[in-house]
Amino acid sequence: MACPGCEVVPTLETNASSLYLAPKLAHTRTMAVRRLRERGWRVDELEGQVISVTVADGDAETLLDDLSSMLSRPEQSNCPAVLLPEQAEFSVRHLGAMEPLGVLVARQEHIWLSDLLRRERLQMHFQPILHADSGSRIFAFESLARGIGEDGRVISPGQLFPAARATDLMFHLDRAARVAAIRQAHEHGISENVFINFNPTSVYDPAFCLRTTFDEVARLGASPARYVFEVVETELIEDPGHLEAILREYRRHGFRVALDDLGAGYGSLDLLQNIRPDFVKLDRGMVDGVSANSYLASITSRLVDMARELGVQIIAEGIETREDWHWLREHGVDFVQGFYFARPAAVPPRPA
Repeated sequence: MACPGCEVVPTLETNASSLYLAPKLAHTRTMAVRRLRERGWRVDELEGQVISVTVADGDAETLLDDLSSMLSRPEQSNCPAVLLPEQAEFSVRHLGAMEPLGVLVARQEHIWLSDLLRRERLQMHFQPILHADSGSRIFAFESLARGIGEDGRVISPGQLFPAARATDLMFHLDRAARVAAIRQAHEHGISENVFINFNPTSVYDPAFCLRTTFDEVARLGASPARYVFEVVETELIEDPGHLEAILREYRRHGFRVALDDLGAGYGSLDLLQNIRPDFVKLDRGMVDGVSANSYLASITSRLVDMARELGVQIIAEGIETREDWHWLREHGVDFVQGFYFARPAAVPPRPA
């Protein structure tokens, strides 16, 4: 079973009657009390360095805006806070519900994200991964998350993921994107493999956090071997042991795994030898222009040789020219992906 409440997306208590703050720095506490009072807010100083601010007429938005303007980002990060509804008296049991003030401010700024996640307004765009020899025979599709706003506009990953990090909702976005990828690939009738990105920092305990992902595959009666979970943002991985535990859980259930951005830094090379993925993706910096750059070609060919020696299948992504595709094909890359063949689309494109 999944963690109790893991599917409940945290929301801002917009009808709160009080905001409780516990600044870690005495200077922050003193300044916040003085400036809030200057702006007309009722502030009470409680025991244990806690400040209580009465939210006039439930106007939590204005209060958070004021605090955002008067406290720096580091101060907001070091100031636990919680919004409570009327008649909810602050006590020790609320300490566990406190979050950095900066998170509450960000949730107010990006209130659309909580709504998007609760209503499951994620649309996956699919980009084909092709056999390198033909450039047209499809091996798999990579699923890429897009948000859909209330007005129907597409919300790009460049908006979606930074907002999720700021609001501490990456766990919820990552989980929702995995489930949406499985579900929508099935709805589109994709019979090929499906690559699904995931961020290891968003998976706390693999046995519990991945349960909804596994359950969705089982519900559809699909073969786990068709799904490849792709580790992204390898430069942010601080605990390789945690990543290995996640990948063991995926493999224990019959899924395959891929490592993204090989060549982007030393971190990806260390991970390659430690986790031995089924697939590895060459970083687009190692691909774009490789046919015309002898220095880049030398580095890329060595990365390809290393992956092949380890028995790992190689995908070159970010291909935009015919010349780069031919070079990569001739140097032993197994699969190719990029705008030269097809752009990501909501309806899975099938290049001729």
